[in-house]
Amino acid sequence: MLTTICLALISAATILFFTRRGLRYLRYFQQEEYNGTRFKDWFIEKRTFDTKGTCVALLAAALSKFATGGDMVTCLVICLLAAAALVFIGFQEEDPRKVGKIKLNMTDRATAIYNLALGLNAIATLLIIIATYFLGAGDSIATYWLVAVGLIQTSPIWIVIANTILWPNEFKKQQAFLQEAKDILAEYQPYTIGITGSYGKTSTKAILGGILEAIEPTFWTPGSINTEMGITRQIRENLKPQQQIAIVEMGAYQIGSIAKLCRFTPPNAGLVTAVGVMHLERFGGADNIYKAKCELAQAIPADGLLVCNGDNPGARQMAAEYPKATTLLYGLEPEIGHLDCWMSDIDAKMAGTTFIIHWQGKEYPGFTKLLGVPMLSNLVGAFTMACALGKDPDYVIAAIHNVEPANNRLNLRKNGDGFILDDSYNSNPIGFASALDVLEVLEGGRKILMTPGMVELGDIQAAENRQVALKAAAICDLAIVVGNTNKEALKAGLLEGGLAADKLMEFPDRDAALAYLTSPEHRQAKDMILIENDLPDLYESIAKF
Repeated sequence: MLTTICLALISAATILFFTRRGLRYLRYFQQEEYNGTRFKDWFIEKRTFDTKGTCVALLAAALSKFATGGDMVTCLVICLLAAAALVFIGFQEEDPRKVGKIKLNMTDRATAIYNLALGLNAIATLLIIIATYFLGAGDSIATYWLVAVGLIQTSPIWIVIANTILWPNEFKKQQAFLQEAKDILAEYQPYTIGITGSYGKTSTKAILGGILEAIEPTFWTPGSINTEMGITRQIRENLKPQQQIAIVEMGAYQIGSIAKLCRFTPPNAGLVTAVGVMHLERFGGADNIYKAKCELAQAIPADGLLVCNGDNPGARQMAAEYPKATTLLYGLEPEIGHLDCWMSDIDAKMAGTTFIIHWQGKEYPGFTKLLGVPMLSNLVGAFTMACALGKDPDYVIAAIHNVEPANNRLNLRKNGDGFILDDSYNSNPIGFASALDVLEVLEGGRKILMTPGMVELGDIQAAENRQVALKAAAICDLAIVVGNTNKEALKAGLLEGGLAADKLMEFPDRDAALAYLTSPEHRQAKDMILIENDLPDLYESIAKF
């Protein structure tokens, strides 16, 4: 009887522990877009094995084995205390639905995965412990606690198994939603503009959408939504018949992704912002990135429109390789080659940037609240596309005046008597360097860099982070390195560039760094703080399991 109670306590505690632990693992699985392979790689790289629950179970096993003298009453007391400790530890852990940079979003899919994983874990726990009993463990309570260790350590496996089991039904649902979106597109038949690039596509989409919306009803996907199912949902819920222009951002992590999106939303026109090294780690090489981005140009019909960034060698090459009836190059550097549209006389101030755009033999002076070379390049690309669609350049310039900087994309905001230059959405070598250029010209007090560096650059990641840190050292009065991902490369570049060691600080995560910078005792008058990139929970230092 006492053995049965002990087994019930061990089983119940193990299952209850999983109810919170499963949610924590599910958050990271969701951030990896439910990709089991990448989730496994993250698990191994970050070594997110359980330690807390395992320590409790191992201690209970040791005490049950060596401290009871076979007395089942003492074993029962140990089991009761250990089970309570296991449950307490589990529910003291953070709730990923409420905390974290990217909180766990309990969508229908996530809920189904969690519920099935919990069910599988509970069934496995009961069956394994019962089987252990009938295999002869008997009153050896220590053995059951060792079994619990194995069950606790395999928590992430149940998440992946549940997703695998549910995938066929999830695929059917996705296909039904996809077909609904295709039917809507077929009925409304909007003029579709695809936008892709290694960087700049989200900002360019927002700028172009803002310009065209000021002239006629226009649909574009919000934020950084650029995947098939994200676009599907937006079309189903938000595309209206009167929106005869649809702007679709097309993201990719592998060859074939953009081609798939083009089959879903066939483009009449396309805009390519850049071909660079972003996500190099996932693509496996620069050639693969170029091939992937070319899928948009290949999908545009011969009588269509292709607009490419002429300052970027890859985008310029694409325009030459896949010309359309109308192929236009834009940029900021006409001296490096022919441009159909370019910007000159750039003058950046705190309030924004004045400029002159050259288009079809005429000059169009203008003003934008946007800052930084990459954002101005995106603006010229949007101007070129809008004018190529037949919009009056004067109307386009007027619309540009009212375009607001996108959140976390080099936008300036007040911070007491100083400013924060927020470029935290993501980062690449060109964008990072440009953000530093903006920081350099801003008038104020100390110039401070806060960054975890750049990621997904493959074999060149350390070198690129070190190189941009060299530039930062010549500009910044204080540099704060966040997390461990690029710490050594950034520190090496900053120190080599001449930044004093006492002006280099390290913090484990973004919140700790911000708390330091914004605290009254550390803030100084008119501090100018550049926040360059903000890594998701997958990359930043995370709580131990």
